Amino acid sequence: MMEGGRFRLAYLILVPAVLVATGILGYYTFRSSREHTQLGEQTIAQSLLSVAQQRVEQIERFILVADNTVFRLVDPSDSSTIDTPAAGSQTPSILAVLLVDQDGNVIQWASREDRKTRRAFLRVFRQDLVNSLQLDSPEPLQVRHVHQQIAGESYLLSYKAYSTLPGQVTYIVAYHDPQYLVDEVFPDMFVTDETTPLYNIVDESNQIVFGPDLSEAGVYTVGHRFPRTLYGWRFQVAPRQAALLQAQGRSRIRGEAALPLLSFAIILLSAIFFLYAAEKERRLNELKSELMANVSHELKTPLSVVRMFADMLRSNRVPNEQRRHEYLDIICRESERLTSLIDNVLDFSALERGRGPYRLRRGDLNEAVGRALDAFRYRGEQDGVEIQLHKPDELPPVLIDQEAIALAVINLLDNAVKYGGQTPVELELTARRASVDIAVRDHGPGIPSESLRRVFERFYRGPQSGPTRGSGIGLSLVQHIAEAHGGRAWAKNAPGGGAVVGFTIPAAT
Repeated sequence: MMEGGRFRLAYLILVPAVLVATGILGYYTFRSSREHTQLGEQTIAQSLLSVAQQRVEQIERFILVADNTVFRLVDPSDSSTIDTPAAGSQTPSILAVLLVDQDGNVIQWASREDRKTRRAFLRVFRQDLVNSLQLDSPEPLQVRHVHQQIAGESYLLSYKAYSTLPGQVTYIVAYHDPQYLVDEVFPDMFVTDETTPLYNIVDESNQIVFGPDLSEAGVYTVGHRFPRTLYGWRFQVAPRQAALLQAQGRSRIRGEAALPLLSFAIILLSAIFFLYAAEKERRLNELKSELMANVSHELKTPLSVVRMFADMLRSNRVPNEQRRHEYLDIICRESERLTSLIDNVLDFSALERGRGPYRLRRGDLNEAVGRALDAFRYRGEQDGVEIQLHKPDELPPVLIDQEAIALAVINLLDNAVKYGGQTPVELELTARRASVDIAVRDHGPGIPSESLRRVFERFYRGPQSGPTRGSGIGLSLVQHIAEAHGGRAWAKNAPGGGAVVGFTIPAAT
């Protein structure tokens, strides 16, 4: 009991400790793996961000070059100079140039567009765009930009303040054509091949302005806004192998999640196996100790009987010759019982070592069964149990070890007498087409359903054993003997009550 208590205490301590240790290991393994993955993603993102910044700077440099050309060619004091950049080839992205006073009034303007388009632009400028110009706090020589989406059209304005007369400020405003940038400039700037990333530009509503759809790139898409000019748009870049990286990322995440779970399962199964093996070893030791105690008890009874009657014979305390023969018969039968018990233990020991001590020869099954009945008859008479033998006139020849078969039959009879409750025991031999069945039936309570599959296990004793003594190896030896003869052992409950336990051995060919 104390040993069982120690094992239960070990379970209560070891299992939670294993669970906690596995949880900690899984957590740090997952975190380390996740950090490694995030570091790789950050490295890719930083590389793509550097590319995006370079491309944005390239676009803005193109716009600023056009701005500087306009501001160099236009003299705010001479309104006639605004025609030069508006129509010049040096500024292909400029559609119109305006001179605006500090109150937002258009002083002079020139455009390369047709009359209808020019009037439409001028109307939008006066109604909406001029309000976006910071005309109340001018900073001379500083270039500013306005980028707005109006009625589905994109407008980009560049403007710069000039002091023309004391207290008077004039603004030069350049109107860029965003569609020209999309159709002409961006394709030339973003020539791609198999070695370059994928680029696109989207507006504030995430609608694509230029380039392919990068939504499938997922977390590997890096965006960068235009800081000075086209600030209503966002430049995006993604690796060409983004789909593959996405799949690898998902696979890595699954692996990261599975790794701690797998580690947990392995450690937990190892702990369970260890505990199971320890418990099984403990139980086996208990069963072996019980076996020794039961065998010792079983040996003690016949030895005491043999010694008592031998002492009576030696001291001539026998009343008559009939009693002398009776005492000698008792000594012989108890000796045979001792022999049977010792044979059980020896055969079990051979079974434990994996050796088969049986020598199969063509023999008479009736003779082996008869020897078993003669050896067991005194036990049956002592317990008041009637043993009935049923057999056919002829049995097919068999290859058997007669001593082993006799031992198996004795074990079957012993089991029936122990658990049959002093009911009649029937030993029946049945000839089949290619085998012979040897079965023993009692008329007791039968075998519980949960025990039917376990009755042949070593050391197993059913829940109805109660105070019944026994080693728990008898039926295990029956199964071993049957299998050594090429047959099998079986057990079932009889329809009219009681249990039927027996074995089958094949007929000799």
